[in-house]
Amino acid sequence: MPSKNVIFEKLSSAHLQELKELSQSTFTDAFGDQNNAEDLQGYLDRAFNEEQLKTELLNPRSEFYFAKLEGETAGYFKINLGDAQTEFKDEDAMELERIYIRKEFQNQKIGQKILDTVIEMAVQRKMKYLWLGVWEHNPRGINFYLKNKFEVTGSHPYMVGNDRQTDKIMKLFF
Repeated sequence: MPSKNVIFEKLSSAHLQELKELSQSTFTDAFGDQNNAEDLQGYLDRAFNEEQLKTELLNPRSEFYFAKLEGETAGYFKINLGDAQTEFKDEDAMELERIYIRKEFQNQKIGQKILDTVIEMAVQRKMKYLWLGVWEHNPRGINFYLKNKFEVTGSHPYMVGNDRQTDKIMKLFF
């Protein structure tokens, strides 16, 4: 199915419950098989609890969007600006912190449509670069960003529960 029918809906705190459920389910679908259950649950409880998500939703330097296809929520993404970024805190940069697609909507080019939209947002805001972290054991994700002209520029630790993992830092320069 083509991605041309994908629309984006900017979220507010009114979307909190749906965002929580979507965040937990898509993260579990993406990485649940590669992490032990206790560490996975610890991460879900820390990163996607209502209080944490509400704080993020209310941050004026962060924006969440649902990706909707034919009226159904297919996935979501989150961008961070300035001091809301998880690293760098550069006023001339934008972070794509999260991009997740529900399992039943994968392979429909929705991720590409999201990334194209995020790149456009960064260009419109006159950013010097867009950056993100992608798990070193996620070759599909890494290849997706490489195909879209991102460069690996470093790495940083990432905790999933008590498991210290490594994200590759990838940047797209404008």
